[in-house]
Amino acid sequence: MSDPVANLLDPGNDWSNRIRSRFTGLSPELADLVLHLGTATQFWDYRYKVDTAWKRRTKALLKAEGAADIVQFAVRELAHGGSFHGMADPEHVIRELGQGKPPSPARSLAVGVLLAAGWVGGDSGLAADLALVARKNAQAMDTYYRVDDRLSGAAFTALGELRGPAAMEELWALHYWVSPSRPPQKVLVKSIKKAAAHLGVPAHEVAERTVPRHGLEADGTLTVGWIGRGALWWNAALDAVVTVHGTGQVTVDWIDEDGTATRTTAPFRSPSGYKTPARADSVDYLRRHAQRIEATLAAERLRLAALAGEGRTWLWPDWVRYYRDHPITGVLARSPELEWEYEVSDGCGYRPLDTAVRSGGIPSTARVRLRSCRRPPQG
Repeated sequence: MSDPVANLLDPGNDWSNRIRSRFTGLSPELADLVLHLGTATQFWDYRYKVDTAWKRRTKALLKAEGAADIVQFAVRELAHGGSFHGMADPEHVIRELGQGKPPSPARSLAVGVLLAAGWVGGDSGLAADLALVARKNAQAMDTYYRVDDRLSGAAFTALGELRGPAAMEELWALHYWVSPSRPPQKVLVKSIKKAAAHLGVPAHEVAERTVPRHGLEADGTLTVGWIGRGALWWNAALDAVVTVHGTGQVTVDWIDEDGTATRTTAPFRSPSGYKTPARADSVDYLRRHAQRIEATLAAERLRLAALAGEGRTWLWPDWVRYYRDHPITGVLARSPELEWEYEVSDGCGYRPLDTAVRSGGIPSTARVRLRSCRRPPQG
């Protein structure tokens, strides 16, 4: 008699092969769970919203003995290697463009175990595995992995359901690394709001921890181009560099075939003759992207200006992470127009903070606050 669970496992899929031994010979209760999870994509629409009845049935089946273990195992294996699609290469950027492969029958099961992971709870290691699956399938890694929006969206959803401190930390980090251009990024934002509300995270903390990076590197630049010549998540029909300068100004360097760069500022028009039919879409998208960066800078100027009268303090590691070292917020936080100070437990009160100093022996227990704000740079 054939095992119906085996029909969900694809012999040509590495993930299926990694979990096969654990997913065979299951008890009737666990087999029912796995078969139900294998129907996930039928009950999870393009808006990444889970069908209520499917969710209710999943939660009931997760009460079976060993259910949490088998789900956690499957998620851990999804975080392994090239994730579900087995597409990872440390030496070359790989894209499977134009390959009309039929979807693997195991993909729906992968979506199902990711969604179910949000309802098993209580495992900080599970949050880390879910976050790694999300990053690999949302192309938020230094090495290329084949993008799968359904898998990353399911991982985002599960992290929002876990709601523990470990999941919250992973969600903050994912918001920083995942490009806003990815379709399920809205699901990530929704999950962050849901988890933050459950933990009672104040609105001002959510605001400062979800400032978009827009793909900028730590030095404030974003390089775009054809495959292998720029950011892995952006395959552009041109070469260009977007830069947020220390003055707060945003520029775009449009690079021609001979390597000549022409720098423009808002509204970031390309040089005469640069916008050929082959480049038109990429030029328009890049211009909009630079404009979004400017909009984020403007919003951050207003937010930081308002902080001067709030009397808030931050632990040193949090201030470094969300203020000084953020590629957009950091430009403003490090400007001479903002005066910061810090306090350690030595009874000497607050002292001026030099934002140009990378460490200076400041302990992680130190508190940082904004003393005054004159006039942030307008760029």
